[in-house]
Formats: sequence, structure tokens, C-alpha cells
Amino acid sequence: MMDALEERARLIGEAAAERVRGQVAAALRETLPGVAVDVVGDDVVLTGRIARDDPRLCWIGSLLR
Repeated sequence: MMDALEERARLIGEAAAERVRGQVAAALRETLPGVAVDVVGDDVVLTGRIARDDPRLCWIGSLLR
């Protein structure tokens, strides 16, 4: 019985993590036009160029907390 509960909890956790990755990717796409944002496995990958002093980088950093 515990194995079934643990499996169910694992699946719920994975679904929640996937949902959050999608939400973060969508927010980044909206905030960073011109930067490609993809979800690759467990990662949200940004591809493109952005200046180091761009204030949007602070916003991205705040999402990682």
C-alpha cells in the first residue's frame, strides 16, 4: 500500500513541476521578446542575447528562488 501511495505522490510532484516549468517558460517568453525559451526535460533553456545590465535579468533571477 505504501508503494502505491509513494508512486501517486511522485506522479503528482512530477505533474506539478512540469506545470511550473511551463508557467515559467511562458512568463519568460512574454518578458523577453527576441529570446527563445524552451522546456528541455527538467530545464527551462533561454537562447539569445541580452545585455548584462538588463533589469529583466534580475526578474529572471527572482524566479529561481
